Amino acid sequence: MFPPLPRIAAGILLVLASACLKSPVDWATSRSTPLATDSARVLAPDGTLHPDSMLALAATVTPPSSDICPGSLRLSRAGGSLYAAWWTPRPDSSANLLSSRSLDGGRHWSAPAAVDTSDKDVIGCRRLAPAIAADSSSGYVHITYAMLAPEGPGLFFAHSMDEGVTFHTPVPILYGDRLGRTSVAADGDIVVVGFEDPNSATPRVGLAISRTMGHIFEQRILPLSDDVGTATRPLTAVRGRQIAVAWEQRAAPSAPAALDVRVGTLR
Repeated sequence: MFPPLPRIAAGILLVLASACLKSPVDWATSRSTPLATDSARVLAPDGTLHPDSMLALAATVTPPSSDICPGSLRLSRAGGSLYAAWWTPRPDSSANLLSSRSLDGGRHWSAPAAVDTSDKDVIGCRRLAPAIAADSSSGYVHITYAMLAPEGPGLFFAHSMDEGVTFHTPVPILYGDRLGRTSVAADGDIVVVGFEDPNSATPRVGLAISRTMGHIFEQRILPLSDDVGTATRPLTAVRGRQIAVAWEQRAAPSAPAALDVRVGTLR
């Protein structure tokens, strides 16, 4: 077991570890295909894409709370459990990030667990939805999100080791003013997080890798996307040591979108 790290100390470790290790992924394939529709999709570890059944399910389940920010509810399934993550506004227009578990397909939910209650951004529900991945092999629940924390804005990660009952102290993926979308995937020890770079003047996508079940993110690839046009809306997948990452690529902000996909193996 790894002890929880203060948020800033964990960020320092992430930067130091990232600087020491180069080229953590051996990329085997890379392709770009035009996007015909803007439909929601999920990525498989082999690089194929499928309709996002969890996003569709989120619109039909009994809500785990009565005060969920519209559009912020995200679901993940592991075994017979369904896990949820969402934003709930506070009276001062900041928000709490909460999570819950259902054992009957979303009809009944456990009492909400606090994922992160340190948000300082008084924007009500005008915020990006979190990303959630429940891992059957470890029993962990992983959540990534963008937030204005007490020490500054950035992209953060929190996880639960007890099937969503409690969550460890969040750690930063990257600090920066541009609060962007994230994607998280996990399989045992390996956790991968795709994110929109919060520091790039032009939208770029990066990848953070943990080989310790998300306790520390030892490696980053930034940017992962090309320095041509804009890259947004990352998707991630992992099985064993094989990972896949996808994102929407545009030659210009008004140009048609293509979907870039990379598949590789962790070294």
